[in-house]
Amino acid sequence: MELNDIFSPIASKLEAVEAELQKIAHNSQVPIASRLAEYLQAGGGKRLRPALVLLSAKYCGCSSNEDIRYAAVFEMVHTATLIHDDVIDHSSTRRGRPSMNAKWGNTLSVLFGDFLSIHSMRHALASRNWQMAELFADVAASMIEGELIQNECLYNLDVGRKTHFDIIERKTAHLFSACTKAGAILAKRDEETSQALAKYGFELGKAFQLIDDLLDYISTASHLGKPVFSDLSEGKLTLPAISLMEKAPGDAAPLIEKIWATCQAMGQVASPEDEIKHLLKLMEQHGVLDETRELAKCASRAAIDALPDIEGVEEAKAVAALLKEIPEILLVRTY
Repeated sequence: MELNDIFSPIASKLEAVEAELQKIAHNSQVPIASRLAEYLQAGGGKRLRPALVLLSAKYCGCSSNEDIRYAAVFEMVHTATLIHDDVIDHSSTRRGRPSMNAKWGNTLSVLFGDFLSIHSMRHALASRNWQMAELFADVAASMIEGELIQNECLYNLDVGRKTHFDIIERKTAHLFSACTKAGAILAKRDEETSQALAKYGFELGKAFQLIDDLLDYISTASHLGKPVFSDLSEGKLTLPAISLMEKAPGDAAPLIEKIWATCQAMGQVASPEDEIKHLLKLMEQHGVLDETRELAKCASRAAIDALPDIEGVEEAKAVAALLKEIPEILLVRTY
């Protein structure tokens, strides 16, 4: 089963989300903003986050179409952070084509990311659902805090796994958690159900990011839609490298420092091939790739275990089966 199969029961609502995204992105009379919005929309995306809002709302028996509004809001604030991330990381590729900053420059990209963030907030506030507005504001602040911590740690060999998991939780897990909690809030479910769905999203977000950490080392550029080894090349120690530093610092540290020095000197994301091959060999020897995969599995299992039983909703069992499939499908990408 693929994610598209999971999304088929909410296909019509996902189409409505696309219309909402258009409404948010094109909410300006300024021509340059419209051109940037058109470029952004053409890039597409997996739409996993809005799908989680819609599926959790369906699971909880939400009877309104407010799930469409917030699915679009969470996707748009996520997109805004990606635009800012690409500027910060000097990324040239996003989803297999030139990143916005590569095509339009840093200044316009930052401003357009700000534009999307503000209009996402406006769209969220328009429903006057203050509980949802608070949820949105909290997750937006958490994502920025995660980015601040991550950038403070760039090119730092002393970054430990505690700090890395803090970054993962703030930048990714809290957003997934907000997406799944949103369904319970919109359906006016009790606090216990809301917290259980929040836990499902939180653990799923952790698994998702750990899988991304792993794929940066074992995947291909065509599959990722961006250069492989880009995290390390940009000065970020993710879990495989952190674990290797714990197990073999004498071998790993000089190798990583050489990769960083080469990338900075050449001003590029692509890493030196010989050093990367050596690094991957060390990672295989010390089992750090398998360790990262196993931690992603543990988070996926925790997500599935967190799903609450929903009573009084005819489709709840069918949707629960779909929600349980998502972590498994994401894990398949690592084999």
